[in-house]
Amino acid sequence: MSILRADAGVQSVFGSPARVFDAESEEPLFPYALLERHETTPGGASLVKGLEHRITLACYSRDDGLKGAKQCLSALRTAVDQADWAVPGAHVVLAQVLYADAMRTADRRAFRGVVRVRIISEEGA
Repeated sequence: MSILRADAGVQSVFGSPARVFDAESEEPLFPYALLERHETTPGGASLVKGLEHRITLACYSRDDGLKGAKQCLSALRTAVDQADWAVPGAHVVLAQVLYADAMRTADRRAFRGVVRVRIISEEGA
């Protein structure tokens, strides 16, 4: 989450400090993003231990309708694509956005965006 919070593009959409949460806030200001799911499975190859991470981020916007939700998604996508995924004791082989979509929430007052990210890491420096 700190990688996303530190990104200038994310801060331009979600404020500074960026409102990108992992359940720290029960009623955040709009727009904001949440880590909804982080699934980890073995993903090594060629006798190298590795992990595959599937991360689901959601963002919520009440400003500018669908356009505002797409701005939130764009900021998150760009941050994922440009991040330096340095992880102690691991080498990140791949980090990519698999899916992004925006839809109106059931209360029709906000838009919800979803970004699914896949990260593959291997043991090593």
